[in-house]
Amino acid sequence: MNVEILDAHEHRAGPLWIALESDNRNYFLSWPWIDHWLSSLPRSHAPRLAILRDGNAAIAAGLFGRRRVIRHHVVPSRAWFLNATGDSRFDELAIEHNGLVGARVPLAALVAGLPEEWDELVLPAIDRDAFGTPIAEGVRVHVDREAACPYVDLQRVRDADGGYLGLLGPATRAHLRRARRVLGELTVEIATDPDHALDIFGELVELCPDAFADPWFERFHRDLIAARYGECELVRVRNGAQTIGCLYNFAYRRRVLCYQSGLASFADPHVKPALVCHAAAIANAAARGDDVYDFLVGDGRYKQHLATGTSHLRWLRVQQPRIRFSIEDRLRDWKHALAR
Repeated sequence: MNVEILDAHEHRAGPLWIALESDNRNYFLSWPWIDHWLSSLPRSHAPRLAILRDGNAAIAAGLFGRRRVIRHHVVPSRAWFLNATGDSRFDELAIEHNGLVGARVPLAALVAGLPEEWDELVLPAIDRDAFGTPIAEGVRVHVDREAACPYVDLQRVRDADGGYLGLLGPATRAHLRRARRVLGELTVEIATDPDHALDIFGELVELCPDAFADPWFERFHRDLIAARYGECELVRVRNGAQTIGCLYNFAYRRRVLCYQSGLASFADPHVKPALVCHAAAIANAAARGDDVYDFLVGDGRYKQHLATGTSHLRWLRVQQPRIRFSIEDRLRDWKHALAR
């Protein structure tokens, strides 16, 4: 296996990526998202496109940002970042279920094929089994973080005798029913055109302003919604003229990713806007024939309460055998020992 490195803006990049993503169901790895991301980044932060080939056939690809980082003010590293830039401002997009597009490639094959002018390969938010056993000969693999990613199996929702409520725990069912009694009749809006989608997004930003405080981040999403509103699913739940909450999801190839929400505040503790809004969106996705409603990573307890299953994501660092990394590990161990 060999790796060809291209400028991500080269004319071949789009057709190559599209050909490889025929089985991809993750919007973050779709060409619409990738193309918008590349066009939104400053050229100084543009990643490189790595095409993995078996002979002459392209079998997988990924975009790699390259950045020199210094950890703890003393440990330098030439780092490559999979489908990220390495700059926290631009990586606040926080994509999940990251990985290569195309065939599943062993981590050892990826590492062996990349050019040698790197010290670390950073793999953020990848599925736990994205590369099989995450071990490659001659390198060190660190798991910096692992997080649960709750989801709803929408086929189970359709098959359940009691509908979605029948799949939930007794306490969650009771909370939902009580909230719906307090709120009364609900209406659920799904944006039907770009103006409608941007109207819901504007209210979501008002409800959750901190999430879109960076002008670049907000502009990225406004432009994406305007161009791809069918894949960017904007949902608003109301009782009468009062908004309960707004959801910003990605709906792609029967998989829904819950990216951001803006929820109204209520004095009545029996009103659970997150439960109410997501339950409504889940019912809509199930009726539409989607397969999965993915909450993505997050601390909201409602995700565990509403989910029917859980996957796991990992944040990995693959390191070349460098003395400075061994010293860093030893110092980290000493620090943890002192803390204990």
